[in-house]
Amino acid sequence: MRNHVREVKKEIQLLKDAGEIEDFVLSRDAKHPTIKFKLKGQWHDIPFASSPRTPYANNFTRQQVRRRIRQLQGC
Repeated sequence: MRNHVREVKKEIQLLKDAGEIEDFVLSRDAKHPTIKFKLKGQWHDIPFASSPRTPYANNFTRQQVRRRIRQLQGC
């Protein structure tokens, strides 16, 4: 599980480095880990699986963040 969370953190760090999000924090809710990211001065959160079910779980989490960004931008 720790390796998976580390890989998700790398994916989200790439989004931050590319300037798509301002900042992010990985936290743990009662049931599962959550990515909290800052966009346009507001914090948003997306839950993700604590253990990967497929090798594409990290990519899926990155896509979820990008979908939320597009949704917030109104595209």
